[in-house]
Amino acid sequence: MNRVVIIGHGPAGHRLAERLRARDGSARITVLGARENGPCNPALFTRAMSAGLPLEWMALPGHHEDVRVRLSRATSVDRANRIVRTADGAHLPYDRLVLATGGSAHVPELAGLRRADGALDERVWSPRSPHDCLGLHAALGPDTALTVLGGDLLGVESAHALATAGHRVTLVHRGPRLMPRELDPAAAEIVTARLRANGVTVRLGETPVELLPGKLSLRDTEPVRTDALLLCTGTRPNTELAVAAGLDVAADGIVVDESLRTSDPHVYALGDCSRDPAVRRGTLETTWSQAGALAWILAPDRENGYHHVEVTRARGSGLEVTCLGPPELLPDETPGIEHVTFNDRGRHRYARLALHGERLAAATLVGLEEAGAELTRLHETGAPVPANRLALLLGLERRADTGAPPVTDEVLCHCNNVAESTLTAAFHAGAEDVPALAAATRATTGCGSCTDSVRRLCEALSAAALPEDSHERAFPAEEEDAA
Repeated sequence: MNRVVIIGHGPAGHRLAERLRARDGSARITVLGARENGPCNPALFTRAMSAGLPLEWMALPGHHEDVRVRLSRATSVDRANRIVRTADGAHLPYDRLVLATGGSAHVPELAGLRRADGALDERVWSPRSPHDCLGLHAALGPDTALTVLGGDLLGVESAHALATAGHRVTLVHRGPRLMPRELDPAAAEIVTARLRANGVTVRLGETPVELLPGKLSLRDTEPVRTDALLLCTGTRPNTELAVAAGLDVAADGIVVDESLRTSDPHVYALGDCSRDPAVRRGTLETTWSQAGALAWILAPDRENGYHHVEVTRARGSGLEVTCLGPPELLPDETPGIEHVTFNDRGRHRYARLALHGERLAAATLVGLEEAGAELTRLHETGAPVPANRLALLLGLERRADTGAPPVTDEVLCHCNNVAESTLTAAFHAGAEDVPALAAATRATTGCGSCTDSVRRLCEALSAAALPEDSHERAFPAEEEDAA
């Protein structure tokens, strides 16, 4: 009962294979994926659009030799005999099947987006693959007017990154505020102000009508000059294989229960293709969290259960948005909930915490990177929130520490799930600076937002080790030359 077939080799399938192999060395894992270049890290797509990155930098790490990867596409699932058929004629038996087929970019019904043959117009881009992102980067010149359509998480990240890179960016959003599923009105106002301060023209409550040469026309208002249009208008789940197999499928994904099990007890689904009742926001962090959950479900550990933590982050230097727990942050009148609010509009900083006793129930933070990292740790571990709430939000609690910080399992690099204990072990094994730690653990190679945290840890560990072996560290080059 240990033959596991995973259909899909994107972030969900890749992370699941890694976690399952680590938990159960006897599992016979096969991953089916049609991508010849292998899976990529979507956390780097905004950097690829804004700065350009080599494809290999966006590649997710290769699997252990125990994990079999087939490039062929799955064509059908025979649930009665538990067999997956592939485009190259293979028949793969399974004990448990996981659908990680992802989602496809949603293209709105907007005049001018498609050519007569149905393909997207050459001015229209969708950030769903490394090639699309790098293609947009190559197409942007110094005078290009770029419009980002959609004000959810991806639209905000993309507009911020492209403006930071020096491009002229307009963000058009139909709704009255940005990231409405994650942010309350006050937080959304801070994010909007931060984007505008970074050079983004933000147009809220606007309805696009048609993409015309050189402009995007809007209903009842002046058009936006547009040489390139970036679609950040959501995704649609890829459920064709599940439908053909007779599984229960809804409009928003394959129906699964709290254990990510479909209507067939031998078949599971996760990521953008699934409709998980525990997930309110479909983000990369949620996908990786589901992969960890499913690895635990498929290879249970009696001593350690799985605790789902919902985290949303907007990546980008100077943006720093972190949302924890329910997006509605629990109403003010909820019994037993204490709310703590901090609003510094002038410096684009905002926080709202919902506390149940001493524990964090939910939080929204903007422009408070250190507090976001610390509150994420407290939320994940269930540890009590310090009594000095203001010091916590301003990062004063951690700055007051002296010497090397205690070694914990706090995850510093969320893109690659690298904990502080892993980095500490790599440091003591010889990786004594940030590039060496990146090579040893892949920390900082995701969105890059953890680089400062990794650098601070490296400096603290170096300072703590210096008194004991300062002479050895002072002359490493001379000793090597003498040898």
